[in-house]
Parts: sequence; C-alpha cells; structure tokens
Amino acid sequence: MGVWVIDPDWYFQTAEVLGDASSQLASAVGTIADHAKWDTTKMAGNDSSVGAAWGSWYDKFSADTIEGTAMLATAWSSLANRIYQAGVNHAWAEFRAGRGRLPTPGNLPPRPSVNELPMPSLPTAVGDNGPGLHVVYLPGLDESLGGVEIPNADTDKLPIVAASWNAFAATITATVGEVTHRVRRPDPELPDATAFYNTITSLAGPADALGADAMSMSTLTDKFSSGVLKMRADITNELRAMSAMHVLGAVVAAAATRVSGTVSVKAGVQGLARRVRLAGENIRRYVATLQTIASLLTTMTPRFTHADKAKVDKERTVDIEIFDPDGTRSRHYRIPLSKWLSWLDYLKRGGDEWQWDRWNDTYDRLKENSANGWWWDQWAAAVMGYTPEHGWVDQWGSKKEHLDLVPVQGRVWDWANPDLQHVVENKSGALDLNQLALDEIALQRGWSVTWNINAHYAYSGSELAALERLEKLYPGRFTVNRL
Repeated sequence: MGVWVIDPDWYFQTAEVLGDASSQLASAVGTIADHAKWDTTKMAGNDSSVGAAWGSWYDKFSADTIEGTAMLATAWSSLANRIYQAGVNHAWAEFRAGRGRLPTPGNLPPRPSVNELPMPSLPTAVGDNGPGLHVVYLPGLDESLGGVEIPNADTDKLPIVAASWNAFAATITATVGEVTHRVRRPDPELPDATAFYNTITSLAGPADALGADAMSMSTLTDKFSSGVLKMRADITNELRAMSAMHVLGAVVAAAATRVSGTVSVKAGVQGLARRVRLAGENIRRYVATLQTIASLLTTMTPRFTHADKAKVDKERTVDIEIFDPDGTRSRHYRIPLSKWLSWLDYLKRGGDEWQWDRWNDTYDRLKENSANGWWWDQWAAAVMGYTPEHGWVDQWGSKKEHLDLVPVQGRVWDWANPDLQHVVENKSGALDLNQLALDEIALQRGWSVTWNINAHYAYSGSELAALERLEKLYPGRFTVNRL
C-alpha cells in the first residue's frame, strides 16, 4: 500500500513520456519510409564501378537502422502500457484500502498509444538511371576508358535522402533526450517501479546508437553525393576540353588538305588521338577516386549491434504466466502488446484464465482475418476493449437517437463512449482527411478522439503529418494507435 502513498504519479507520468516518445518515433519511421519510396529508388545507380556496391551497402545499413528504430518505438510503447497498467493496479489497491479515488477511466489519465510497427517495405537504392556518360562523338574515347563504367547515381535524389536522414536522426535524438530527462528515478522502496526504471535506462544505449547510425547515414549519403558531383564536374571539364580539341583538329585537317596535302591531316588526327587517350586516363582516375571514397564510406561499422537489437526486441513483447485452476503455474508466454491488452480486457470482463487456449485460438483467428477491412475493425475493437460492457457504442452518429449527442453533426464514428466523451475511428487503409477535419471540431468542443490505424499500411507523408499535427495540438486527447 505504501507504493501509492510514496509516489502516486510516477507510473502514469512515466507511461506518458514513453508513449509520447514512441508516437514520435513511429511517425518518423513512417515519414522516412514514405520519402524512401520516392527518393531512394535507383539513387545509387547500378554501374559496376561504384553504384551497385555502394547501393547494396546503403540498402543493408538503412534497413537495419529503420528496423531498429521501429523496434524501439514498439518497445517503448509496450513498456509505457505495462507501466500504465501497473499504475492502475496500484490505484485499485489504494482505493480498496480507503485511499484515493475510484480508478475508473474518467478518473485516470489516458492510456498511452499502442504502436506495434513492422519493418516497412523499402525500395532498393540500386537501379538503372541510364548511361553515366553521354558523348555524341569522340572517336576512340570508349576504347580509352578500358571498359570502365561511369557511375550513374542520381545526384538530385542523393541530397534529398541525406536531408531525410538528418531529420530522422534529429527526431531519434530528441525523443531519447525527452525520455532521459523526463523519466524520474523512482523511490527505491518501489520495487516494481525500480525494475521498470532499470529497463528504461537499459534501452538508452541502443537508442543513442540508432540516433548515431541515422546521422551517419545522412553524412555518408551526403559525402557520396559530393563525390559523384565532383567526379561529374571533372569529367565535364575534360569533355569540354576534348570538344574544343576535336573541332580544332577538324578545321586544321580541312585547311591542310587544301594547302599541304595529307601530312598535316595525319598530324591533326594523331594529336586528337593522343588527347583522347589522355582524357580516358583522366576519366578512369576520376572514377577511381570516387571508388576510393565509396569504399571508405562502406567500411563504417553500425553502432546499433546485434546485442542492442536483442535487448530492444525483448521489450517489444509482454511476459505473461498462465496458471491452472489449482494455482500452479502451467505455461509461460511472451505476446505482443495488442494481444496482452485484449487478454486483460477479457479477464476484466470476467473471463477465466484457465481458458487461455480457447481464447488464444479465437484471438488468433480474428487476427488472421484482419486483412479484411471489416474484420480489422473487429480485431481493433477486441484489442482496445470497445465493448458495450464498458459503455462503448458502435457506429456512433448513425442513428436518430445519437444526433442530439454527437459533437459534430453528420459524422459517424466506428465507436464512441458518450459518458467519457470519446470517439474512435478505425482505419485499415488510407485516411479520410475530411473526417480528420471534423474530428478536430470534436476536439475543440472538448471530446477525446482516437484513430486506430493499420501499422502494415504505407501511409503518405501528408497523412502522417495530419495525424502528427493533431497529436501535438491536443496531447492526451488525440491518440493514434498503430496496430
């Protein structure tokens, strides 16, 4: 009982900090994945000299960094919800001991958002952008290059991607800083809080490593872009000199034909040939310089290690123990946060723990069918506990008796709890920004709004920005869950 008296707010405040950080990371992961869809594709080129090797390295490094960040967002969300539930449990214990208010939803802070992020689908940076060198006519130049392919990277896309990584790194660094500075060390007499705190601090190292790797991706992409631009500038200067020599050689040869016969013509052509060979040597040297730069860039070792990944991965799931009716432990499971929340709701509604197998089979079937829009809505409701027993009404605003109670006329929500003034929209696919605009009116009128969106759907940058805007304007009242 002393836990609640000593530090009544630690659990909810810590859950809020982690939940906010998780949402910011989740939005950043979606944004950089959306940028990659347009800007990363084929940006490295596919030449055998530089582009294919550098692009393959980029694909691996970027995928590992984005996957690690998605895992961290999921881990923070899982921790936030477990800590929140611990706070609820302590609140009930205090209430039953005659201290504190009845911990009903109306008397509790909002639950942190649920973010379960899969690895987003990323395009490869390797792809054909056409020839790396366009020469209309310089006799002997191809032979003088000795089969060396000229890099064909896209120097319009590379700086854009470097800037995207810089913004991504800044978000990671900022969220890690928020968690570090806002999560207070709990009183040592709070054993469960101390255990949670130790887990949070154990993720600081992996989180810092991801921020450093994201910044490295920005720097290395920018350096590769600068190297390609320098190579192209050098080649352009070489070709301009060659073009001038080629025209001069043609003029001299024509004049000599009229004046002194074939000797002067032969000398002019031979002079041009020597210049072409020299140009080929110089261009090969420019490509070799870029190869050296690219090779040095690809030797960079990620700071986010396999050990870091394992540490973060463990915290993405929730550890549960299932007991037989006689009280003996029977089984041990680690399950996703969404499944755990649905299980808690089942127990809260009077379900029996010993019926885990039957409940688990039912849940898994529902989850398997959730690719279908209607079934996804049913699954989201099961995860979030939208049931009539808890005061929730489906298709709120669709019936005549709802019209005097809804916060915005003409808007129908998937679920609502009128007593809590809370409305819910489930989206398994694209967002409806008109609905979002109406929901902002509901927020302005004091209602809470939750959007449950499909973590496996590739939302556009504009959709993600619209959600993030409302999260910032209405903290604690506009919630986005990525299921």
